[in-house]
Amino acid sequence: MAEAPSRNLLKREVATAASKPTAASVSSSKAPSTKGKNMLLSDDCVEYLNYRVQQEEYSGRIYLAMSMWLDNNGYVNAAKLWRKYSNEEMAHSDLARTYLLSMGVQPETPVLESPQQTFTGLPQIIEMSYDHEIVVTQQIKELADDAMKKMDHMLYEFALAYLKEQVEEHNKMQNWVDQLNAFGTDKIAMRLLDHEIKDYL
Repeated sequence: MAEAPSRNLLKREVATAASKPTAASVSSSKAPSTKGKNMLLSDDCVEYLNYRVQQEEYSGRIYLAMSMWLDNNGYVNAAKLWRKYSNEEMAHSDLARTYLLSMGVQPETPVLESPQQTFTGLPQIIEMSYDHEIVVTQQIKELADDAMKKMDHMLYEFALAYLKEQVEEHNKMQNWVDQLNAFGTDKIAMRLLDHEIKDYL
C-alpha cells in the first residue's frame, strides 16, 4: 500500500489551477453567513468542519468515479458497491453540516477537484480505496487531538463519532485487500470476487 502523505491534514489544501475560482466568481459570491454563530463554536472549529464537509464530499466523488469505471468495464456488482460507498461518504458530509447548522453557521458548499477517472482494474481500486481511508482516518485523528488540546469537548465527541465510522470503513476495505492477498488478482479471481460482492449490496 502507498504511504499516506505527510502534511497538516486539518487545514485546507491550496487550490489547484483547475479548482481556483475565477475573478468573476469571487466578486459575485460571498462566504456563508456566520452572524448567528454560537459563542461555543470557535472560528477554527468552523474551518475544521467545513474542511470535513469538503473531504467527505470529495471521498464520495472518488468512489463515484471508481463506480462508473467499474460499471463500464464489466464489474457489475463492484460498481453497485462503490456507488453505495459514494452515497455513504456524502451522508458523512451531512454530519459536519448538521453540526454547523446547529451552531448557527451556514456550511460552505465546497469547490471540488475532479478525481482520477481511469484505473487498471478492480485490484487497483481496492488498494486506492484502502489507502484513501487511511488518509481520512489520519485527518480525523488530528481533528480529535486538536479538539482535546483546546478542550473543545463537543468537537472531540464529534470527532469520535467520525472515528467510529472509520472503523467500519477500514473493516470493509481490509476484507477486500485480504481477498486479493489470499486468492490473487487474475481474471477468474476477479470474476468470482465480483460475484461475491453482490452479498454486500
